[in-house]
Amino acid sequence: QEPASHMSLDEALRLFAQNNPELRLAHTREAEAEGVAHQANAFPNPSVTVTYEPLSQNGQSYSETYVNLTQRFPLSGKRGARADAAGWSLSAARAQARADSASLSFLVKRAFVEAGLSEVRLAMAERVTEVFRQGAQNAVIREAEGDISLYSLQRIRVERVRYENLLAEAGLAASAARRDLARLIFPDGELFGNVETIQVAPLELLDVPPLESVLDRVQESRIDRRPELAVADAEVEAAKAGSRLARAERIPDITATGGYKQQSDGFRGAFLGISVPVPFFDRRAGAVASSEALILASDERLELTRRQVQADQRKAMESYRSLQLRSSLLEEDLLGSDPDLLEMAQIAYDAGEMTLLELLDAARALQDAHSAEAKLRSDLWIAYYDLERAMGGFDAGTEPETPSPEIGR
Repeated sequence: QEPASHMSLDEALRLFAQNNPELRLAHTREAEAEGVAHQANAFPNPSVTVTYEPLSQNGQSYSETYVNLTQRFPLSGKRGARADAAGWSLSAARAQARADSASLSFLVKRAFVEAGLSEVRLAMAERVTEVFRQGAQNAVIREAEGDISLYSLQRIRVERVRYENLLAEAGLAASAARRDLARLIFPDGELFGNVETIQVAPLELLDVPPLESVLDRVQESRIDRRPELAVADAEVEAAKAGSRLARAERIPDITATGGYKQQSDGFRGAFLGISVPVPFFDRRAGAVASSEALILASDERLELTRRQVQADQRKAMESYRSLQLRSSLLEEDLLGSDPDLLEMAQIAYDAGEMTLLELLDAARALQDAHSAEAKLRSDLWIAYYDLERAMGGFDAGTEPETPSPEIGR
């Protein structure tokens, strides 16, 4: 069997961009708004009417033939205001597509890291369980030779069963993490096949960019880089354009009519006409009031979005700071524990230099240490990607060269 290849985060994001239906839906809404904006610039079509009127009385016949050309002319800037409103709606749709893309990309990154975390836990559970399998086999021999009591034998068997259950749970968790990642990056038709074939290798616990470099990039980021603010700002401008349109619609359009008339008695000639609606009953007062209220609502929504973005950025920054601090505090005492210590403890137990309780404590402590290490590093990566999302992305030119986690396929 060929060794498993590695899927990088960049490859996962590329598959996500190609296959994710939610991302495609966001771009479909953008395309819809683009079509509406294009249509808003259209000028009304003329209308051509041909009419033939035959008349008869007492055996005499008479007829009239008309050819009419009618054209409506929008006045008072209606077409421009309509185009402006549709254009700003298109800008909002494009910004919303960017916001959806950023949020979905973060979900991919988080699922990617969590898949790697689940594989770290699965690998450690397999290692600890294998030690207890061997320990249980050796315990049978040692109990028969009188080196340990029957109670110790039963105790290690119970622990083996417990770790077998933990291993099964870790395997299920790893499968669920693979499914969550595959659901985001693979087409529906290929989803189950890829879940079965992807072998997610243990996450390589790389160092997250240091806090100082992240703070430098945060200072260079501005709140207006968030696409959600661009959406809210474009909606304000669209509401203003809509208000101008509502006011312009109080002035009725002029419809001009021209044509040619021919009668059966030989008379013929051209005719002209103008039609102007009289705003006697409907003066568009309700539409104007509604558009003005929409402007106020859009302004409030913009301010609310600004506050939400600021709170989101502060929360993401505080979370990243806290995790970096916890990482530095635990680095010497917890991180970097040698997994070979478990094998050393097993050898010492088999040689009679360590009691059963000491072996169990060593296995539990090492598993807890590695689980905490993996969880902390994965939380750091997730916090980093969340901060990147909250800040509207980091400039590629200012971002240091840091490796990204990889999982195996």
